[in-house]
Amino acid sequence: MKKISKIVYLLLFATMFSCNDATDIVQEGIIFEEDAYITLKDLNTGLNGAYAAYSPDAGNGSILFNDLFTDNMIRGASNTGGGTETYQWLIQPNSATPTQIWGNRYAAINRINRTLAAYDRIFPTLSTVADKNAAAHTKANLLALRALCHFDLFQYFTPEYQNPDGLSVIKMDFVPANYALVYPRNTVSEILDFVSADLNEALTLFNPTSTAYTGKFYLGVNAVNFIKLKIALLKGQYPIAQTLAQTLITAPGVPALTIKTAYPNMFLDTADGESFFTLSRLAGNNTIGSLYYFNAGPTTPIFEGSRQLYNLYDAADVRRSVNYRAVNVNAGSYQLNKYKGKGTSTNLLNDIKVFRTSEIKLILAECKARNGDLTGAAADVRDLRVLRIAPTVPLPVYANLNAALTDILLERRKEFAFEGHRYLDIKRIGAEINVGINRDPSDAASFAADVALSPTDYRFTLPIPQTEIFANPTIQQNPGYNQ
Repeated sequence: MKKISKIVYLLLFATMFSCNDATDIVQEGIIFEEDAYITLKDLNTGLNGAYAAYSPDAGNGSILFNDLFTDNMIRGASNTGGGTETYQWLIQPNSATPTQIWGNRYAAINRINRTLAAYDRIFPTLSTVADKNAAAHTKANLLALRALCHFDLFQYFTPEYQNPDGLSVIKMDFVPANYALVYPRNTVSEILDFVSADLNEALTLFNPTSTAYTGKFYLGVNAVNFIKLKIALLKGQYPIAQTLAQTLITAPGVPALTIKTAYPNMFLDTADGESFFTLSRLAGNNTIGSLYYFNAGPTTPIFEGSRQLYNLYDAADVRRSVNYRAVNVNAGSYQLNKYKGKGTSTNLLNDIKVFRTSEIKLILAECKARNGDLTGAAADVRDLRVLRIAPTVPLPVYANLNAALTDILLERRKEFAFEGHRYLDIKRIGAEINVGINRDPSDAASFAADVALSPTDYRFTLPIPQTEIFANPTIQQNPGYNQ
């Protein structure tokens, strides 16, 4: 009996050490972070990888969702049912869009945090001032992009922007040591303070003499100040926002508003135009036009622009021909023209215009209206319309703030169609002026969907995704959604 017990003990002892050996095995080809990030060049590679991860143009992502959920789209002739739930406002925690937006932004944040951790290891080893300045410039980009990702999440998943104690999203400024750990949602004030801190630190680190990692494909000083402007707007700090907008619109490096004749070239990517933060898309990257078409041709539309939106444009408005294929409209089909490809290409591959000067202009108009200058607001709106339609466009007359905000919301709808704004614009302004979704019945019929959705509906905040709830069962769901 003693002999048997001894054998069992020895077997258990051997098994214990063999299990330890198994868990300690380092597979061939594994690269640890301290080996992957060694030089300044490695930091820059991490930066480019973080930018590559940021994908509002991905399938079921924010660009498509903003127009499909609202009133800017209809079902295309080649659609076999895709997008029906979104168009019918059937948004749940397991829906594709909240899962995509949440997962994409936190994946980008994870890459950023890993690269920032490497920065802390590498920066002390740099021996020249030039290298240290270049590394600081890279860190500025990383902080700015982390702020933008958190700000995106804030806009979609926060029920009450101006309730400082209300729930927002999860602040992630580190790489979790254990992915079994769970984290609660932070408050509105905590997230906005964190985003602002990242932006402010980035402003101290940008290298004004740098020629690398600058220009419209990277978040520079002007892009950072634009995010700060949008934060002030969401917080209801309208005097501060107006000052920021007035300063930014004339700041060095902020392009002038694009004139009518040059406007189409901006979306053909043959001219920079007024976009001062753009996501570069090259062969092998996401083709944004494929969100709206099967393959690479205008004969297979999955989604088309709504008739209602088309009819809002003046016949002389350049935005109508940029957004819609005139030849198809004449035949009764409202196919999109905005993302047909670069230059003369028809491969549906285009860069993504994220921040444009025209948005600064319309924010300035909104702030003037909110601060009591209705005439100034009308002049700013007219300035934009002159560049899109004709010099003879009349000056709008606003009887009150409600009228001004309604007209500015309309102008935002026409200017930023199919660029990822409409849902968020209604969420921010709609309840205040009682403007929600109100589709043309013939548009809604394309998906057998309802016509109207109140601007106070709970679905103007996305649900925390089911994937997050499974991994983090202590997290609190947004109102209106069953957990």
